[in-house]
Amino acid sequence: MWKSCLAVPLLLAALLVPLEGRACATCACGDPTLTSMGTEQPFAGRLRLANQVRAWSLTTGQDAVDAVSLRELRMDLSVAYAPLPWLFLSATLPLQTRSLQQVSLARETAWGPGDMEVGAKVFVFRDRDFSADHLIGVLAGARLPTSPTVHDAEGRPLSLDAQLGTASLDPYLGLSYSTFRGDWSFLASATGYLPTRGREGFRAGASLRTTFAAQLQPGPRWAVRLAVDGRLEGPSDLRGAADPVGSGVLAFVSPDVLFSPVTDVVVELGVRVPVLNLLQGNVRQSPILQASLVYDL
Repeated sequence: MWKSCLAVPLLLAALLVPLEGRACATCACGDPTLTSMGTEQPFAGRLRLANQVRAWSLTTGQDAVDAVSLRELRMDLSVAYAPLPWLFLSATLPLQTRSLQQVSLARETAWGPGDMEVGAKVFVFRDRDFSADHLIGVLAGARLPTSPTVHDAEGRPLSLDAQLGTASLDPYLGLSYSTFRGDWSFLASATGYLPTRGREGFRAGASLRTTFAAQLQPGPRWAVRLAVDGRLEGPSDLRGAADPVGSGVLAFVSPDVLFSPVTDVVVELGVRVPVLNLLQGNVRQSPILQASLVYDL
């Protein structure tokens, strides 16, 4: 009998011990919008993992004269963590395979890690702490010189265009604005890059990259997104000699479909279609196919 009497208060005491609460990302931030990596609402302790795969090609020069074709398949492994409700820290490591073919059919192939990117997004304004309708963030970070120099079978370095990165330190600074209106959400961002000199004395041109996107989410599990992505890039130079090829303006229309098969998982499929090409040097950009998987831990 005394054992039974003792068991009751012990059971009650065990039930009253507070345990750590866990909630899905939607519950924690109060916003059910499906978001790709980098466009989410923050809350302290939010941790996101992402894997994005992209495939594209680029041709420079005149066909049958001096054309050079570049093809790339790239997988970006990303992690983002919010130690504070107003701060997101992120890192992205690209794994790439590249093939460069000359008009003579000579080919160079490289594969391995590219230049890693690290950054921070500081939310300087939100209209309310929970389920914000308006967010303004400042982005700052850099691409790091993590790509190794790739050599051919004879031990000679591949050409600069065949390398997996510039191996330069490229800082960037940007500004983003997001608003959420029921089934609709909108995003506008602009980011400027200022590359430094890297491998073989090459320095890419300073660039400005912009995104304007609208998203409609009719249901809790899927959404459609349409964006206009733009890039304005200055001329590059090699050991002080200016090279205008590839500089100018390039714009894409980017339709995407987002789907959440289970809680805290977002799958995104899309394509970036070039619609405006004002690049110097007869540069032709193919559509960019992309697929990504995002998981909130």
